[in-house]
Order: sequence, then C-alpha cells, then structure tokens
Amino acid sequence: MIWPRSYLPMASFITPAQPAGSVLRVVVVLLLFELGFAAMPWVFDAMLGLDVDLASPLATVAEFAVFALPALALALGLRVVHGRGLISLIGPPGRATRHMIIATLAVAAVLAVQEPILLWMDREQGLILRDPAHWLIWLVPGLIVITIQSGTEELLYRGYLQQQLGALSPRPLVWMVLPSVYFGFGHLYNGATTGEGVLWAIWATMLGLACADLTARTGTLGAAVGLHVANNVFATVVIGEAGGPSSGLALLLYPPVDALPPEIGLVALATPYTLVDLVLSALAVLVMWLAARVALRV
Repeated sequence: MIWPRSYLPMASFITPAQPAGSVLRVVVVLLLFELGFAAMPWVFDAMLGLDVDLASPLATVAEFAVFALPALALALGLRVVHGRGLISLIGPPGRATRHMIIATLAVAAVLAVQEPILLWMDREQGLILRDPAHWLIWLVPGLIVITIQSGTEELLYRGYLQQQLGALSPRPLVWMVLPSVYFGFGHLYNGATTGEGVLWAIWATMLGLACADLTARTGTLGAAVGLHVANNVFATVVIGEAGGPSSGLALLLYPPVDALPPEIGLVALATPYTLVDLVLSALAVLVMWLAARVALRV
C-alpha cells in the first residue's frame, strides 16, 4: 500500500489488523459491540433503579462507567474473531500514553481559554455555580469514567475500524470518513428533536475526522483519546445544562435550552441560528485538532 507522507505512521498502526480478513468479520465485531451498547441502559437501571435522578453526580458517573460493557464486548469480539486483544488497537503503549497526555493537556489548555470567552459572550445565560467542595468530591471519579467512555469510543472507531479498514484500503474515504460518519450516526439520539439530532451527528462526525487524522499522523490512539477526553471533560465536568442528563458532575450550570420545535424537523437546520452553530462547532473542532497537532508536532 502507498500512504501519503503525512500518514506514513498509519502503515505501522494497521499492522495488527493484517491480514485484514473479510468484511464479515468486521460486521460480527460491530454487532457484538452494539449489543454491549444496547445493554447499557439495562445495567444502569439494575445498578441505580428506575427512579434515580439523572442529573445527580452518581447517575452521571454510572452513565459513563457502563461504557465498560461495550468495551468488554469489543474485547470479546477481537479475541474470538481476530485472535488479538484491546492493546493491539492503541499502537506502541508507551508512545500512545505520551501522546494521550500531551494531547489532553494541549486541548484542555485551549479550551480553558476558549470556554470563558464564549461564556462571557453569552453572559445573559444566568450561570449557576455548584458548591465547589461537593464538585471536588466527584471530580476524580468523573475524570476516570469519562476516560472510560471516551476511550471505549476511540477503541472502536479510531482503533478497531480504522485499523481494519486501513488494512483493506489506504484511501482515507474508507478508513477515515466511513468510521467518522458511523460515529456521527451514533449521536443522533442525543438530540431531543430530529434537527438537534442531526446537529449532534454533524458535530460528532467532524470530531471523528479530527481524531482519525491524529491517529493516522501519530500511529497511535493516544492523541485521539486525549482530544476526546479533554472535550468531554469540559462538556461534562466544567459546564452542563441544569437538570439535564449527564449534568451531575458540572461545576457551572446554564438554564435549560429550549429544543428546536419538533414540527419544524430538518427545516430548522436552514435557519441562521443553526448555520452559525454549525460554523462555531466546526471552528471548535478545528482549534482542538490544531492544538493537538502543534503540541505533538505532527
């Protein structure tokens, strides 16, 4: 295979996936992962019960912790179908760890500057500050489970799929775009309406492309995990929607945002507000991607 100069590390990254085998094997592993993902709500309810406050710190920690289930399903699929383990998805472990630390710190530094500016521009939101002492109690558990959640997604999309599809074809359309679009589709359910779901999917696809590019440039999963973790920490531990799901760990809470009217559907995506939102989302991903690249010198 002939790889572009900037993606030469990708050649070594896909080595554990060679020989690639049939696409059917990939489908089997994906089905196992999706079964693990589908079982998450059942495990969550078994752990905390049906009447749990979804905006509580315990519920948020449990919500992210159950991502260990699809990770275990992925590990099972890898072992049974391909005869290899999760460690084969990350590249050289020492280098992957170093890339993760550098990318996490670089992206976090950029977000630490960017987020206060955005909050100041929208200072009419009426932010609520949670008790810092109570927030600190849950900080470490929160960081651990967010790493589990982000790492699980990266292991599948930028680890397994990028390796297997990269072993089949050197074309970025195959190993970069397809997994990123699949990753985006997985976020459709995040929206309360069809329009919001599509916005989530577009944003996630852009994030996936950035993570896939970093993985190809570095030859490890570390940078992608680092960017993903830093993004999710700021979106979960730093600020969240008051009373909303996954808001139990946030230090700052903004008032609930009205969903796009469901009767508008996809037409809502053509409004100036949503178009500006898409541009800002693209710029935010671009800034995080550049921060990781500069820090890693790739």
